[in-house]
Amino acid sequence: MAIATITLESDNGDSVVVSAPTFGFLADDIILDTDPKALYDTEFATRTESGAFETGGRIVGTDVPIREMVLPFWLTPASRPRFQKLWGTPGNFRKVTYHYDGVSGRRSLTLKLAKGILYETEGGEDADVNDTYHAVVSALAVNPMFESASNVSQWTNSGNWTVFIASTSGTFKLGYAGQQTGNLAYNASTATVKTALEGLSTIGAGNVTVSGTPGQLTVVTPATKPGSLTVDGSGLSPLSISIQLGALTFTITVGSEITQPLIYRSSAATIQQALEQLSSIGTGGVGVTGTLFGYLLSFTSGPLATVLTGSATVSTPTAYVTPNLNTGWFDVWNPTDQPLWLEWSLDPAFQWQFPDFSFGNERKWGRAAGTDAARMVVTPELTQILSVMSDPLMDTYVSADLSNPAGLFNGVEPIYMVPPYTGTEADPVPLPVLCAGPSGAKATLYQRRFWSAESGLL
Repeated sequence: MAIATITLESDNGDSVVVSAPTFGFLADDIILDTDPKALYDTEFATRTESGAFETGGRIVGTDVPIREMVLPFWLTPASRPRFQKLWGTPGNFRKVTYHYDGVSGRRSLTLKLAKGILYETEGGEDADVNDTYHAVVSALAVNPMFESASNVSQWTNSGNWTVFIASTSGTFKLGYAGQQTGNLAYNASTATVKTALEGLSTIGAGNVTVSGTPGQLTVVTPATKPGSLTVDGSGLSPLSISIQLGALTFTITVGSEITQPLIYRSSAATIQQALEQLSSIGTGGVGVTGTLFGYLLSFTSGPLATVLTGSATVSTPTAYVTPNLNTGWFDVWNPTDQPLWLEWSLDPAFQWQFPDFSFGNERKWGRAAGTDAARMVVTPELTQILSVMSDPLMDTYVSADLSNPAGLFNGVEPIYMVPPYTGTEADPVPLPVLCAGPSGAKATLYQRRFWSAESGLL
């Protein structure tokens, strides 16, 4: 008696149960014989991929496992056309998924014919006489490993924003998901800003927190209220910025505030730190490249995004919003005897960071032990959903419009797999994902698990 239910599912839409512990499958008249070969073992044939320009007969490259299954069936003349259509023809081979539902749960192989189906009749008699065909199918597994049901998990980002207001007078407005607050004073309190945002139907009461100080506010919006925070600073008075040159030092005036004296050879980091001490700038409110040495000072972000030469005075943008990184966690475990290659789907966001932890496998890439124990891959800004597949046989990065964004990653790709028998469902390995982006942006993790046999191996 069969101990598992075996189903053939063709990509032509047909599905038939060919073996089961009960005899309900007999009504299909397509029955798996009791002696299929190459089914209940973990052995493979192997094929060697030769290296470039190598002569024949020399063993180089990688040994690739090949699984060819020989499956005999009993058919009737009435069921033979259906059976043939299930597998397709030489001009149109079908993909047939072989589902094995046994004591270890469902595990599946995707098959294609390796050669023509051999039809025989019992004793050589005409099938119309004994109403029976014996059909022998030789099929190659597209992936030689049995695949179990995928584990799919998801994390949703909460918006976390810093609002910089660099001004000494005027008003600004905040926007969220297409709606905008009324005018807010440049030095509006956190309570005032919170009330204004809660007045938007796209946020609502109790769905936002505001902290920080006037001029540098932190706004957190929940994952259940998708959207991005924007700021309109057109009603603010621009800050006047100037550099005053001294004998051996210089100072920078922003509005009515003046930095501490800085020596001419001050590094960009030192200049940035001095500017962040000003209440109109604040920590993270400016990015600085270059130095005053040579009379050139370049501000690359924030309300000081301009270039000052000598002691010129300029007016600058006075308000902007930047998304902050949030951290989500995923449970990962690999109970199989095969590598687990993680797959990700990432929604549009300013930046994602997803894990590519080494699990102690740095040596394979000639890297020092522990170097990549907590390796993270950083994405560029995403304007559409990005698919990430770490399996080296797959296209690593694919955008929703099927374009290839790999060039935006400057050659950086995930390279590590989760080794066999790593963690368990009860004791998984937690892996972090970081997002700087809108509320509601989702990261989805697919764990596709493969086995070298149809059951067991736990």
